[in-house]
Amino acid sequence: MRMMRDNWRATGLTILVLGALGLSVPAASAQQQQEPGQQQPQGQSGAPIPAYRSPLISDDNSDTGDNSQEPSPDTRPLAGTQNLALSGLETKRSFWQPHFAVSAAGDSNARQNTNNPTWSTWTSFAGGVDAQKISSSSQMSVGYTGGFMYSNDRSMPDGIVQQFNFADTLEFRRATLTILDDFSYLPEQRFGFGGLGGVPLPGGVSTGLGPGLVPSQSVLSGHAQSLINSYVTQLDVSATSRSSVTFAGGYSVVHYLEGNLLDTREITGRVGYNYQLSRRDTVALLYNFQEIAYSGSLGSINNHITEVSYGRRITGRLAFQISGGPEVTIFHTPISSTATTSTQLSWAMSTALQYELRRNHFGLDYSHGVSGGSGVLLGSATDTASGALVRRMSRTFNSGITAGFAHNRGLPTAANPTNQHYNYWFTGATLSHPWGRTVGVTLSYQMQYQNSNIPFCISSTCGTKIMRHVISFGLDWRERPLLF
Repeated sequence: MRMMRDNWRATGLTILVLGALGLSVPAASAQQQQEPGQQQPQGQSGAPIPAYRSPLISDDNSDTGDNSQEPSPDTRPLAGTQNLALSGLETKRSFWQPHFAVSAAGDSNARQNTNNPTWSTWTSFAGGVDAQKISSSSQMSVGYTGGFMYSNDRSMPDGIVQQFNFADTLEFRRATLTILDDFSYLPEQRFGFGGLGGVPLPGGVSTGLGPGLVPSQSVLSGHAQSLINSYVTQLDVSATSRSSVTFAGGYSVVHYLEGNLLDTREITGRVGYNYQLSRRDTVALLYNFQEIAYSGSLGSINNHITEVSYGRRITGRLAFQISGGPEVTIFHTPISSTATTSTQLSWAMSTALQYELRRNHFGLDYSHGVSGGSGVLLGSATDTASGALVRRMSRTFNSGITAGFAHNRGLPTAANPTNQHYNYWFTGATLSHPWGRTVGVTLSYQMQYQNSNIPFCISSTCGTKIMRHVISFGLDWRERPLLF
């Protein structure tokens, strides 16, 4: 009951913020033309993003807004909760931008059966709005996408998607306060999720939360609606012209509405020290605390992580960071009426790279550490990696390829006596083509494969591997940015 109250409280907060923003946005008085561009890869989503027009860019590739200068530098602290970016906000103008998408897909294994998969089709609809509000002391961005999907296979449940991202940065004389919220309600596990019917979801706003701050969902476990909400508050205080101190805290909840998957609640805390070696190079020392608690009386996991981090930024061209250090994990695992406590020493690591070169954008990320177990394990040692290459082939065509891998190994405790592990791969490709100034078409393919050392069960079938192919076609509409 406590977890359900947390979930609905988080849902109510996000709806309230979105409604407040909508009431504050007057009717647009001007529109700007745009040029075909692409969105940046969003964290570990791994799916290529269809091309959309960049805000406030004219057809002749000249900027008509306030952002006609070089891209603004990314000022996020290295010890912060967000991954480094190539640059700051795309534009210093306040705007809002609605979008809508419809798609059809063929799915070789919609039920994710381990035996005798069969082809079926999906029809999907999604829509939403992105908004950005800029003032002298605040930079706020909001993104919402909602949609649903249904199959010709009547035995398949309908899928519902709700995604909401909120970020606000408040600047003071010597301090910066950042508030981040990442909410999603998805029909499948998050890692590798290709969107509705395999077509990547529209929408361009992402909080960019780093590893460990968004719960791991990297094991295929069938169609099971899950509610996930991650909230973080971060305070950065300047110590000298080259150094700063970062404090952050937050929570995450995962609640599965179907199946026998494990609900989790996570509380996180972070403190870090940043030092700028040069205009491009930064180092940081940080400490992370994480508590992962399971529903019912299944116990909890406490993680203590100390990391050294290095980052390099070239505005508009390169963003690279790497962190690593020892991880001490304490397990509190009740077994029947007996509670046991054990301690494990391991290591944690995360790295992320974004690189822009002419018409190519390359993104890569990797993380290793203890996670909640993706709803199927009571804690796991998890490795995840994903990469995406988006290429602007011409003024009218964009293409993208993506690939990812996840390995989850049950921690050697009494709760996971079999030491079960899962290996999961996905890859895909997307080709998109603008059709007029606001409409685009997208052709997409994705493959998913998972195996395990012992049989696992999804629905009524059990086995050691799953293979799935999804071929889809989508039509996307995105209005030109409406200024306010």
